Amino acid sequence: MGSGIFVLPSLAFKITGPGAVIAYLIAGIVVLPAVFSKAEMATAMPSAGGTYLFIDRAMGPMLGTIAGFGVWFSLTFKAAFALVGLGAYLSLFFEVQAEIVGLGIAVLLIALNLYGIKQSIKLQTALVSIVVVVLGGFIGFGAPEINTSAFDPFLTHGGISLLSAAAVVFVSYAGVTKIASIAEEVNDPERTIPRGMFLSIGLMILLYPAVVGIMIGVTPPDILATTTTPMAAAAEAFAGRTGVAIVSITAIIALISMSNAGLVASARYPFAMARNRLAPSFLRTVGKKSGAPTASILTTGAVLGLLVAFVPILDLAKLASAFQLLVFAFVNLALIAFRESRLDWYQPTFRSPLYPWIQVFGMVSSLILLTQIGLIPMLGAIGFIIGGVLWYRGFGQARASRESAARDAMRFRAQDRLVAETNAAVCSPGLQHVLVAVRRPARLERVQGLIRLASYLVAPGGRVHVLHLDAKLEHIAPSQDDIAEMESRGINVSVEYAPDANPRGEVHRYAARHEVDLVLADLPQELQATKSIVRDWRWLREHLPNDSAFIRNRPASEINTICVLGTGGPYDPLKLNLASRIARHENASLRLIHVVQGEASEEQIAAIEEYHTRLIETLDVTAVSVVEPANDLVQTVSRLSRGANLVLMGAPSHRFHLVTDLADRIAEQVDCPTLLIHTPTHENMSLRRRIIERFIA
Repeated sequence: MGSGIFVLPSLAFKITGPGAVIAYLIAGIVVLPAVFSKAEMATAMPSAGGTYLFIDRAMGPMLGTIAGFGVWFSLTFKAAFALVGLGAYLSLFFEVQAEIVGLGIAVLLIALNLYGIKQSIKLQTALVSIVVVVLGGFIGFGAPEINTSAFDPFLTHGGISLLSAAAVVFVSYAGVTKIASIAEEVNDPERTIPRGMFLSIGLMILLYPAVVGIMIGVTPPDILATTTTPMAAAAEAFAGRTGVAIVSITAIIALISMSNAGLVASARYPFAMARNRLAPSFLRTVGKKSGAPTASILTTGAVLGLLVAFVPILDLAKLASAFQLLVFAFVNLALIAFRESRLDWYQPTFRSPLYPWIQVFGMVSSLILLTQIGLIPMLGAIGFIIGGVLWYRGFGQARASRESAARDAMRFRAQDRLVAETNAAVCSPGLQHVLVAVRRPARLERVQGLIRLASYLVAPGGRVHVLHLDAKLEHIAPSQDDIAEMESRGINVSVEYAPDANPRGEVHRYAARHEVDLVLADLPQELQATKSIVRDWRWLREHLPNDSAFIRNRPASEINTICVLGTGGPYDPLKLNLASRIARHENASLRLIHVVQGEASEEQIAAIEEYHTRLIETLDVTAVSVVEPANDLVQTVSRLSRGANLVLMGAPSHRFHLVTDLADRIAEQVDCPTLLIHTPTHENMSLRRRIIERFIA
């Protein structure tokens, strides 16, 4: 308890009038979800770092880096705000320069924290106890003196001003969760931390609005709106100079207390980030006798001194609130990630009630208040997000390899969905309509190979459509043996001729008219004579409403080993459905190949291997799994697919053909027929997932 009640009420009153009482209540309610979330996560992870640690493990090191910097600066801003606020109350006794006093006390607090956490906590307990007693007395003596007419009108600047005031005073409650940052140094953290947080927030939600209400009820509005010592002005109104002296001394004690708490908590964030290799290693230095993170304390103290010396007091308060609002939104999101992740080690002894609705409320309300705090603080919060991303990309990414709970949760959900879809596809009787599009310079053996593949995919009662797009290809038709074999399995065959100057439009119209499930075509090597054909097929690949597959290299024949590349993505149900049906007819085996980045974590590789195992269990053909980290994707895929007779891989959209697609580059290196598969529905779903994974990774 400190600057939030001894300094900020005058600013809140200036913004919204007597409604400042409700502004403090709103701010406390918005904090509550983060209190529940942090209490739960702290009992599962009682380690130094608090908010940074939770967000890092929940959503990955990049967001952890942003949160670590955000909380570090938020608490340091708040501590600096308290130190500068000391000057205003000291000036009631004698002439002082606030910045000089603040710097002097900062040096003393740094020395105290270097000596050890136990000495710091003993001082903290004594200081806070005095503050609570005086605030109780302030309420008891001041309540009878309230002038109710001072609350009319209640909102002097409209309803929006109430949210603006709540956003500014939000920093008053930032201290209620600080204990989580030193959980590693707390006895019996599973019980102590939740009880400490709930006692803190409960006491503040009761005391703050009551104290502010008395200030408004006993202080002339013109004085309250302009003073930097609002509690002293209120005490003078009903207790004279004695009241001013008591309140001012208490304010000084409270502001020192809050500065110390801010330094204790904020110094643990660089320390925790350094242990996770997201900050320079020297910040891991710990005192031999005290056990305190000495380098982190000194670094935080240096930043604290600069803020005290150069940043105005109200800017400190607003920036601290902005960072805290942003971080608390992440805290609530982190809890959702942990709950949905199915991690065996996440076993909190306390669980947040009303999950997930209270966390959703906390995220939404925090972001709403952030928009009301002012342009500069909001830009400052955005700037720290950008700075955190740049720091992570430039310094931490190469060192951080841990997976996040959110990514684990997304992977589990994606795997469950893909395994279920794969099982449903493989167990189905097959497709109803497969279209084989034929165009020069197609050769008879290549077209008949495509027709044979199409026949493997069609269910009994379905149809293989052969569409000739060139009058000179009339001699190319299914062989009588193939037709007889398909008819014996109840598969219909139709051959149509549609020579048209616009082959793209003809295939598109035909596929829509006949409700085609899959379009098969031969994709020739891109030469001068075939450029227009390649452009047409690529256009269709990206614009057809149905699935499509284009075979490259030589015709598929004598198939005994089929490679399925990149399992772990949105094409898996279609790829594995096609591969398993072809393997069943050709009596072939499957090889599931997934190449991950060279710096992939063991957890990521293990998750993909487990996913492959689950996929293989759904198949009725022989299959093996190959998961290998590599830095050269194309060459590694080429090596792992050696000995195969057919390769199936996804071909994502690539609308700007300035360079060759990755899928095309891989196909050029693979020494066997390659079937490039495109499915628009799954690709759209994958795009959203890729964006999210990119952000949280």
